[in-house]
Amino acid sequence: MSEKERNDAKKGENKDKPGHGKRILLRTFGCQMNERDSELIAGMLLEKGYELVDTPEKAEVVLFNTCSVRQHAEDRVVGNLEKLVSRKKKEPDLKIGVLGCMAKRHGELLLKEFPHLDIVVGASNIYNIPELLEQTFTHQKVIAVNNIKRPVKGPNPVYRAGSFSAFVNIMYGCNNFCSYCIVPHVRGREVSRPKKDILKEIKALADRGFKEVTLLGQNVNSYGRGLSQKIDFPELLEAANKIKGIERIRFVTSHPKDAGKSLFRAMRDLDKVCEHIHLPLQSGSNKILDLMNRKYTAEDYRARIDLLREMLPGAGVTTDIIVGFPSEGEKDQNDTRKAMEEIGCNSAFIFKYSPRPPAISSCLVDNIPEEVKKERNKELLDIQRKISHAKNKEMIDSVQEVLAEGKSRMSDKELVGKTRNNISCVFPGDSDLVGQLVLVRVKSVSPHTLKGELVEKDNE
Repeated sequence: MSEKERNDAKKGENKDKPGHGKRILLRTFGCQMNERDSELIAGMLLEKGYELVDTPEKAEVVLFNTCSVRQHAEDRVVGNLEKLVSRKKKEPDLKIGVLGCMAKRHGELLLKEFPHLDIVVGASNIYNIPELLEQTFTHQKVIAVNNIKRPVKGPNPVYRAGSFSAFVNIMYGCNNFCSYCIVPHVRGREVSRPKKDILKEIKALADRGFKEVTLLGQNVNSYGRGLSQKIDFPELLEAANKIKGIERIRFVTSHPKDAGKSLFRAMRDLDKVCEHIHLPLQSGSNKILDLMNRKYTAEDYRARIDLLREMLPGAGVTTDIIVGFPSEGEKDQNDTRKAMEEIGCNSAFIFKYSPRPPAISSCLVDNIPEEVKKERNKELLDIQRKISHAKNKEMIDSVQEVLAEGKSRMSDKELVGKTRNNISCVFPGDSDLVGQLVLVRVKSVSPHTLKGELVEKDNE
């Protein structure tokens, strides 16, 4: 059967479904959690007969799965919504929706500010999207942001955006209530998925040929709290490590107050668990960390990284840092600069602070001028660039295992992938290597990338 015949047959199967033949664009903003949510949404809609397209011009339905962690993320969504105003006037049957964290945060205000919107659905209501979207076809405005937390069990369609690497939710929500963070307010309180459901999902991925899974949670180290079965995150890693077919296991994100010896031991002893941890520092100033409600000090953070490197030399460490938090002075900036230089993370995501009501820090006076935030942000980015370059230079002449992810943007003759410690690596190779684990000898580096040549496994 030809591809056209298969597509025609699929359309025939869906002819009585509510989305039959309707073309939908689903654009994702934000974190890996949102990427996985978009896969779930796409899978549910495909099962209802919709067709995915890759540009707004082709779409009859345009959905934005949004992020509210920073103002910049919301501004990007607003810009995209504004671009659709004139088109909606010409094509009144075009359906436009805002999903996810921004929908939960603003609710009905979005419908008032953007009258051309048809549907607003919060992150904890995503399982209802197919039937809610159907209601818009009778020209109803639909809003669903009422769920306080996401159901642990819901539809789990087979659709995945990739073919060899996949995200797997192990928990939803967060209980930490860091003072700057909106996540508990838009994603609800923490709830863990049962171990058997997670392992079943990973095994199904392995059976389909997936090589790598990334376990997702706002704080994976608190996995298991509240479950009837007594289990913690290292024990879940141990169980996942036994699944045949999966060759790499990653996880995000860890909280410094909870990451410790048992996790680092699992990273060291479990052969499929990659030697990388994303451990947000946020600030090197104890005063600021206290105001952020982070529940650790800069000294605590350093001690955990020292322990990790003692147990697992060469582990990759990435982090997040916020500059310009209310009342942050030069001493606080200096403390952060010093912490970055002493700890030496492989890379860092550095952001300017923006208030996120109803997060509690939004009650503080945002008294750091924007220009000062920009200067401090640039200073720390420059410092991190030098640190990253130095760390990458240490890997020259080493042989690294790389999962080939696809063609390099710079050359059709090169592939790009990630090392086990989560550093991008470019190397010459044919497209038939995509999805395969290969060995690469590092020959040169930049602050963000390794470059090398393939090594035969027999010659490693």
